[in-house]
Amino acid sequence: MELINIAHLKSHLSDFIAKVSKTGGSVVIGKYGKPVAKLVPYSEDRKKRSLGFGKHLILTTLPKLQEQVEAPHDEETLEGFTS
Repeated sequence: MELINIAHLKSHLSDFIAKVSKTGGSVVIGKYGKPVAKLVPYSEDRKKRSLGFGKHLILTTLPKLQEQVEAPHDEETLEGFTS
């Protein structure tokens, strides 16, 4: 992987963008000879996100949620929160 100085990149940015998009490779951008960033080709292939915490919230209705919040709790359940 080649290391390109920021000053050189600024004057040839369109050339490097074309190179990265054609080859699919990447270019490491450096400042004072040390890598600080990487120019990579754009890609839309993302992992599909699945429902996790809170999925029950979108699978119910607001009145049912309010009913659960306002429902009385038994003593055993309440003790679990205070002990």
